[in-house]
Amino acid sequence: MERPYNRARTVKILMLLFVLSAAGYLFLLFWINQRVETIDVSGCEVVSSAEMEYKVDRISCQYGYVEISGYAYEPGVSVDQADTVVLAYHPASGIYYKLPTENVKKEKLTKKADDGFNYDYAQFKSVTLRSKLPDGCRVCIWYRGNGENRLIQTEEVIFY
Repeated sequence: MERPYNRARTVKILMLLFVLSAAGYLFLLFWINQRVETIDVSGCEVVSSAEMEYKVDRISCQYGYVEISGYAYEPGVSVDQADTVVLAYHPASGIYYKLPTENVKKEKLTKKADDGFNYDYAQFKSVTLRSKLPDGCRVCIWYRGNGENRLIQTEEVIFY
C-alpha cells in the first residue's frame, strides 16, 4: 500500500537534516580553530625591537578564553604576505605553543607610520581556550610575512 505524500513531514525531516549538518559543521570549525600545537622554533631568527616594530595591544582572560591582539612588521618593508602567528612560551618546560591566529586588515598602522609602505595586514588576533595553555606563558610573535622566519620574544605574560 502506498502512502500519500506528506509535505509537512518532508519539510520537518529536511529541516532536521539541515540543523544537524549545520551543528556538525560549526562543531568541526570550532574544534579546528581551537587547536594548540607544540612547535619547534629552532630555525627562527630571534630579533629585537630595533629590527622589528611590534606591540601586543591587549591580553584578555575572560569567560574561559585568552584573547591576544597586536601588530608586528618590519619598518620600511611593505607587508605583501600576512603570516604572523602568536606563540605562547612556557619557560618552565621550554615549550612553544602555536595559537590559532587571524591576520587582521586595518589601515591605521599605515597611516600612523606615514612612510610610504603598506602595513595594513600587520595586525593579528588570537583567541584560545584557557585550558589549552599553562599559566605563566610569555607571548611571542612568529613573524613569517614576506618569506621571513623571525621570532619576537615580548615581555608580555599570560596570567589567569
